[in-house]
Amino acid sequence: MAVAVQAVTPAKTQEWSNGLCDCGPCDLCMLGCCCPCILVGKSATRMNDPSMQSYETVNGDCMIFLGINCVSGCGWIYGMLKRQEIRERFGIKGSGTNDCCVSYWCSCCALIQQEKEVQARMSSTVPVTQGYQPEKQGMQMPGQQ
Repeated sequence: MAVAVQAVTPAKTQEWSNGLCDCGPCDLCMLGCCCPCILVGKSATRMNDPSMQSYETVNGDCMIFLGINCVSGCGWIYGMLKRQEIRERFGIKGSGTNDCCVSYWCSCCALIQQEKEVQARMSSTVPVTQGYQPEKQGMQMPGQQ
């Protein structure tokens, strides 16, 4: 007898941790306004590798966003898809219509919000790279010091 297994997605009860117009710090704001493709790539890398060890400034997601934007001017669509991916992964309230409107009318603000969200939520999942370090003295029986 076969058992069907369904993927469980988190209930959409969470809120975005930052507002749409909360564009600080300045470097993130400048990156979102002047080089949004780099910000898309940065967020996508952080989703897959919270430690950012595999991050390259110009990566696949950056190039896809840039290519779509240069050819059609519709890079916001790729940003919208990434926004939906983030919402689904973290169970954030919202809808496809809302994602579409936010990504179209305020693309840079949406990308900054997405990066800050991924950064905040993925920072707790960064693996510990340094294991247990024993004391220099080692363990000793009481009275043998």
